[in-house]
Parts: sequence; structure tokens; C-alpha cells
Amino acid sequence: MVLVPKPKQQPQTTRNLLELPSDLTVNILQRIGVVDILENAQKVCTAWREICKDPAIWTVVSMVCFSGQSRTTCQEMCKHVVDRSQGQLVDLTIVDFCNDELLQYVAERSSQLRRLEIVCYFGQTLSEALKKLSLLEELILVKIKMSQKDIEAVGCNCPLLKTLVLNEKAFGFSDAEEDVVAVAIGKNLPNLTHVELIGNSMTNVGLQAILDGCCHLESLDLSQCFNFDLKGDLRKRCSRQIRCFKPPDDSLAGCRYPQMYNISPDYDDYYDYYDPPGVDDYDYVPSD
Repeated sequence: MVLVPKPKQQPQTTRNLLELPSDLTVNILQRIGVVDILENAQKVCTAWREICKDPAIWTVVSMVCFSGQSRTTCQEMCKHVVDRSQGQLVDLTIVDFCNDELLQYVAERSSQLRRLEIVCYFGQTLSEALKKLSLLEELILVKIKMSQKDIEAVGCNCPLLKTLVLNEKAFGFSDAEEDVVAVAIGKNLPNLTHVELIGNSMTNVGLQAILDGCCHLESLDLSQCFNFDLKGDLRKRCSRQIRCFKPPDDSLAGCRYPQMYNISPDYDDYYDYYDPPGVDDYDYVPSD
């Protein structure tokens, strides 16, 4: 019997996270979320703190006001993030805590912003802030009513806008104001290529205006829009003119915030349901 010596096991090597290259650390930190960066990661060590203050961390930001957080806390935290971006913010998502003051703060300090997504807006002067975002290419608004004035402001001040999303919950009745807004879209935003209007209450009048005015449309989502009569020529025109057309009875699979269309009817507002107003967690104090 020949005994074969066992090969020596190589000692396992572990790498200290603090020794990672700074660009890799930035990539990791960008994946953990705003709150974790501000409240945890930047407190790990001096090196991480310096990285967390790098504007490159804050070019793409998404913030959600979850249950247990107050909107005021989220607003202050978002302002701090905007300050840290030093004007390099290009993509911003704000869910359930945006108001006039915050949006104005963002607009005045984020002239490079290309994409803006807001769910629920607690304010009255949306158009005033949009006037300052001249490089905007994508505007995504959920559960927010835009007025004719808002659309006109976007048309005059956001010449690069290609994507417009105005999604809401469908209520099944027509709204003349929605037709006014749709006519304004067709008249003021002729360069749009992607339009999403889930749950909109406009009628054939508004749809015709969009088709007539937005000649470059490649996709149009009219899911849950139940006030059209798409029989005959109008439906044929939609299918012929638009490469990706989703009619009112199309599936909502893959849509933004699907919970909004599937919640119990006992709750008037999904976002108030999961995040009741008035719940305070703490007062956010920036630490620089």
C-alpha cells in the first residue's frame, strides 16, 4: 500500500472591503440606496466617507418614503443628496414626498437633469420647476394631474423631451380636462417618441390630437383608458402609425407601480395606505 501525501491546503485569502479600488467601492455603494449610504456606509471609515461625498455617487438617485419615515425627513435627505451631487445629478426618482419647495430646490441646483420621475406631488407649482430643466429627456409622473399650463411650460423649456409618462388609476368616466391636456401635448410636444397614459380619462378627441401632433411616436400605452371608441379607423391608425401600441384592454404586466392598480378599493390612496402621513421616524441632520 502506497501512502500518497495529501496536498497542502492553500490558506484562504480574504480581501478587506476597505482596500477595494475607489471606483469599485463607488459601484457597490450606488447599489445600497440613499438612506444606507447616509446613515451607515459613510460612517464606516474616513475613506468611505470621502467616497460618499464624491458627486459621482449621486448622479442617479432613487428615494422612496416608506412606512415609518416622515415626508419631511425624506425631503431634507433629498436636499442633502442634491447638494452632494454638485450639479451632476442626471436621474432622479422621488416617491411619495415631493412638494413645491423640494422640486424647486432640485431644479435650481440640477441643471444637468435628464430624467425625472415623481410619484404623488404635494404642491401646486409643478410648471415653475420644470421651466428650469432644459435638458430633460424623460418626464415620468404617477398619480399627478398635469394642466395645460404645465404642458405648455414643458414644451417651451424642455426641447429634448422624448418620453412622457402620465399614469393614474382609472375611474371609468370621461374628463374634459384630460382632453384639454391631451390637445396641449399634441400641440406643444411634437418630438415625443414614447408616451404612456395608463388610466387616463381622455376621449377620442384627446387621442386624435396626440396622433396628429406627435408624428414621431414609436410607442403609446393606453392601458386602462376606457373612454375611447377604438372601433374602425382610429384603432387602425394607432396600429399603423405607432410601432408599439397598447390598447385599453392590454395587460398591465410590467407596468410601473403595479400595486396602484391592484389594491383593495377600501383604500382611496395606495401611497397613503402604505405610508400614513404624520409618521415621524427622526429629524434628519446632515453630517458633513
